[in-house]
Amino acid sequence: MRRALPHSRRGRLLLISALALALAGTGLGTWAADTWPWPKDRYCWGAWEKDSGPDFLGDEAFGDDDDGSRTSKETAPTRERPTGRCEVAIASDYKSSYDGDKVTTDQQVTVEYGPVPKAAEARLAMVQDGFLGGDMAPLPDGLPGTVNGRRGLLVLPKSCDTQDGRPTVVTMEASGTYTSGPSYTQNDPADLGGAWEAAVLLVAAANRGMAAAGCAPDEPLKVSSPLYDLPGRQERLFSTSADVCGIRGLHLDTKDIEDQTGAVTRDLQTCSVRGDRDGVPYLELAMVAHPRLAAVFDGIAGRRPAARGWRGTGTIGDKHAIVRADCAGRPATFLMGASTDPGHLAAFANAAAARLGCAPIAPEGATR
Repeated sequence: MRRALPHSRRGRLLLISALALALAGTGLGTWAADTWPWPKDRYCWGAWEKDSGPDFLGDEAFGDDDDGSRTSKETAPTRERPTGRCEVAIASDYKSSYDGDKVTTDQQVTVEYGPVPKAAEARLAMVQDGFLGGDMAPLPDGLPGTVNGRRGLLVLPKSCDTQDGRPTVVTMEASGTYTSGPSYTQNDPADLGGAWEAAVLLVAAANRGMAAAGCAPDEPLKVSSPLYDLPGRQERLFSTSADVCGIRGLHLDTKDIEDQTGAVTRDLQTCSVRGDRDGVPYLELAMVAHPRLAAVFDGIAGRRPAARGWRGTGTIGDKHAIVRADCAGRPATFLMGASTDPGHLAAFANAAAARLGCAPIAPEGATR
């Protein structure tokens, strides 16, 4: 089912005024008594309600535009086709009160429901590149996933797995642009209200999606605790001997970079390194030991060691590397993106393993 719901505030004011006069003429006063009979618009399979919190659901999203619009398109998952998508789009167009320039904003919040890709490279590109960076925080309340103020991922319960065993995930991402005058454009994602609010939005959409697909648990998922293990700030590295993300022995051969340390827990550890001028990814590292989050990598770590002397199984490719090994009584998955240097993964994996209290993953000398 697809639907488009345009909303013009100016048009609504005219409609409400006309209805108010009609109600007054018939002696019906429910409108004036704050018991307006029309329900507020809902989005994303009914998960989100207009004016229910984050700015993108309220009039704040339109800025100075008295005639901004909010539209919704959605396809709900079903038992027969357990994939779905919803998008809320905000558009506004007005003259700046500051300099008179024409200002245009186009923003979107997109939710996708479906299984992780079959192909290993596509799965790593989706999950690791999109949701396991140093700017992500673990979802609260032990939920398997990550979130920040712009996007999030939640791995659904096993009851939602595909017949071939792939987990189903729900992802959410805010995007958008702001244009002023003839030449100025910048990224301007829709305002989700912050990381905790984004987690609430993500889980609400997941609950509706699971209900539509017929795989919902007996009790709905919920977010009740604060977000812990928030990412650190981006920090510029001034020396090639500096420990990247505070990981002893992880050194890079360039100084024109910034690192960001994400979660450092028994379930998740992340690290991102980017160019300090262009923001281009230079190195992405993650350790995933949360059983349900790690399940998204089941079946793609191969059957042989990543290299001679390495524990577990894995592969080191041109764009991504993955190694899975037992660590402190449970499987741990070690991931690397952007870099193709196995020494970077070796240093990270061995440091993470030592922190968790298990044997090194890579042999001595693998870290160069």
